[in-house]
Amino acid sequence: MSTQAVVFALGGPGNQGGRLFSGTATDGAYTAINTTTGDAELGFGMKGQTVDNVAGFYAAGSGVWVIRNRVTQQIDRAGMLYKTGTVSQQGYPIQPIVINQNHILQTYTLAAGTTYLSWVGFTGKPPELFTVTAADDATAELVTTAAAGAQGLGSFADQTVNWFYIIGPDGKIVESAQIIDGNGAEQFAALGSERVAGGYPLAGSVNMCVKNLAFNVMRGMALQITVRA
Repeated sequence: MSTQAVVFALGGPGNQGGRLFSGTATDGAYTAINTTTGDAELGFGMKGQTVDNVAGFYAAGSGVWVIRNRVTQQIDRAGMLYKTGTVSQQGYPIQPIVINQNHILQTYTLAAGTTYLSWVGFTGKPPELFTVTAADDATAELVTTAAAGAQGLGSFADQTVNWFYIIGPDGKIVESAQIIDGNGAEQFAALGSERVAGGYPLAGSVNMCVKNLAFNVMRGMALQITVRA
């Protein structure tokens, strides 16, 4: 499998945090990333500190990150990475979290190609990572990763979607996203773009950012995207 370098800066309010993390990520798998100085896991390097910003970049392709509890394996925070040289001047703001000794920082990167990644947030549960490989000028359905069973959105029936973010490979455009019901009828739609540096803090790390939803999932539903070169 291919690998690439990743670098993070985690910080918090006041004197809470501000450390660099770096390492080599294995594309297509979760890789733990430790502090640049001291090679410490997140839970030891920043124990007891509040983190409200997680900015990270990869070399080429795309990538996401998680703050995970190593004991329960629960994802406590998740976000997207920037391509090197495009990190927002405001970093990547997150809901504040107090780091405990069980927390680890992990990244999931992909080499350049045609695979798209999406975090989907549900009420009362950790977010789920969805993925799809789509040719240019095509529409395709996002499903959970192979390790999570490659399930479509409808597998989360009776849950409520609060938000979702989508990141594509460098230079690609996520033109639109749709939620389609089991009968093929469109229930929700949103427009996206190419990732761009500067401006809105997440613009360089997401092709689409949909928030403040309260969408009830039903069996047979699918989350699909239309992509362009």
